[in-house]
Amino acid sequence: MARNINAYLTQLLKVHWLRPETALWRCFDCLLMEKYGEISACSADFGCGDGIMSFIMAGGALTDYDVFMDVGQLQNYNAGADIYNQNAAIPLKRDINDLRYTYEWGIDHKEGLINKAKRLSPFYKNTLIIDLNKKLPFPDNHFDSSFSNVLYWLDDIDTVLSEWQRVIKVGGKLFLFVPNVNFKEKAWLYYSAPHAGENRYHNYFDRGYNALIHHCYDTSQWTALFKKKGFSIIDHHLYLTNPVIDIWNIGTRPIAPLLISMASKLSTENRETAKVEWIDYFSRFFSPIIEGEFDRKIQENEAAFHFFSLAKK
Repeated sequence: MARNINAYLTQLLKVHWLRPETALWRCFDCLLMEKYGEISACSADFGCGDGIMSFIMAGGALTDYDVFMDVGQLQNYNAGADIYNQNAAIPLKRDINDLRYTYEWGIDHKEGLINKAKRLSPFYKNTLIIDLNKKLPFPDNHFDSSFSNVLYWLDDIDTVLSEWQRVIKVGGKLFLFVPNVNFKEKAWLYYSAPHAGENRYHNYFDRGYNALIHHCYDTSQWTALFKKKGFSIIDHHLYLTNPVIDIWNIGTRPIAPLLISMASKLSTENRETAKVEWIDYFSRFFSPIIEGEFDRKIQENEAAFHFFSLAKK
């Protein structure tokens, strides 16, 4: 397991080096999908974004690129602008030697992110811009497997899950990351800290994030919902305990626009030198945290997130 931790963490830190807390969280996602997830040929990534997380999760790697090279609206960062939802300007150098699977469809509602995801072709053989709250333009029983990390952002997940169940084949798999009932308590800067008056500095952490999370349930509640919608539970894993969430809560988030702006002024050589130093530092910092949490038994009240592997009945 340590070898995989190092491989994923190094690649994630390469692309998220100025926001290392993102790499810490996503490393758990990658490890869980490698251990439990099996994406088949006819598949969909619901809410793929720019596709980079899914590409790394599948074993892909990028060289000479990080997500902060392709940003915009940096001046509106603390007002909640999606600085990544910009048209791609930089071609990607991809390493697909260890790629375990690809997706037939990458689906998202943001045009800028989908345009970025297209650079990963043929990882996504096709892409589609659509609001996932709406009916999907696919026939019944179409997909062998699907993945999503955005279910909890969607409005009416009862309707959404019915639609996903419709387009997945009988016996087909659905892999999901969803928040635990205590997520908002653990992510206290977003939900417990005041955002007005003398405490408005908390907006530097929030950036509108607290309004995105619509659904946080415990294991029994998620399980009941999935079974009601015609899925059986194949695997379930609790993850993200307080040490991880405490780091992610703040990280470099409040100073990210300053770091991104500063990095943009570096020469290519100096930027790569700085990135190597950051990757080495945070790899040594994060590896023991991940190793200590990933394989141990985590109790319901400890974990902020769930991983579910489902099958359509």
